Amino acid sequence: MTTYDVRVTAPARSAGSRHRAGYLPIAVTTGVAGMGPLVVVGVDDSVCARRAAGWAADEADRRHGRLLLVHAYALPATGYSGYNPFPADLLATLEEEARDTVVAMAGELQEQHPSISLGTFVTYGDAVTVLRSAASGAALAVVGGHRTNRIAMALGSVAGRFAAGTHVPVAVVHSAQTPSTGTVVLGIDGSPAGERAIGFAFEEADLRGVPLVAVHAWTSSVAVGPVPGYSAVIADDESIEQSERVLLSERLAGWVDKYPDVAVEKVLVRGTAERAILQRAAAAQLIVVGTRGHAALTGLLLGSTSQALIAHSTAPVVVVGT
Repeated sequence: MTTYDVRVTAPARSAGSRHRAGYLPIAVTTGVAGMGPLVVVGVDDSVCARRAAGWAADEADRRHGRLLLVHAYALPATGYSGYNPFPADLLATLEEEARDTVVAMAGELQEQHPSISLGTFVTYGDAVTVLRSAASGAALAVVGGHRTNRIAMALGSVAGRFAAGTHVPVAVVHSAQTPSTGTVVLGIDGSPAGERAIGFAFEEADLRGVPLVAVHAWTSSVAVGPVPGYSAVIADDESIEQSERVLLSERLAGWVDKYPDVAVEKVLVRGTAERAILQRAAAAQLIVVGTRGHAALTGLLLGSTSQALIAHSTAPVVVVGT
């Protein structure tokens, strides 16, 4: 057995902050430290975070990679600058509790996955900022996602905020169990992020040895007007559907050749992508989508489909950005 430190650049902090960042050495199998793709997971003592950590460990093991557990602690926000109603030793207590939680979790995961290299990082700071810094260059970042409504998601949960501004694929894992033999469901559009999502989904289906369900949703580009027959001629739904079917086949063609062992089911649906994908979530072990955000707000907000899937899917959702 050997020990090592996973070095992560912590976010900048003010000179008056009374805390110290910690690097926790974790026992790992000799000879595997520093090798393979890195999976980063944000953890705390919640059920959702523990489920996410276990899922991330499975993923690191599947990829013959490394796992980094990241925890950020902070004092609750106060009413105004300079006001500190907290006991002088509260930060030290928070750090000690964080270390105890993360070390215990790391020990359990290392016992379950003895072949992976495992490290931990505990520091003071905003959870999203710390996770983004730690995940820079990782193959995959993972967070727990509490089931919530769309309004809360739009306002910005940790999972939603993190997925929106992180440039590596982000998996949002809920506490619900998913079928181990379920499919990988992929949402396809025509964006650059969609192309990256296709590649990620094929890789996951190949690693897991399960079929891939590729879902592409379409709608008429012309609304029905006061003269239904005339509007129908303009919209020409049959031609639109055929064009979308060709687009779906073209987007998948190269990836089918690259992953010949992955069985692919093509699903073309008239309607919204979110509904079409959620209808298949119960039988899925993973959902993969690309996101472009919202124009000038890209990096701050997710697209509506990604938001809805994170909020309502029981299966883990991987969001792949540009």
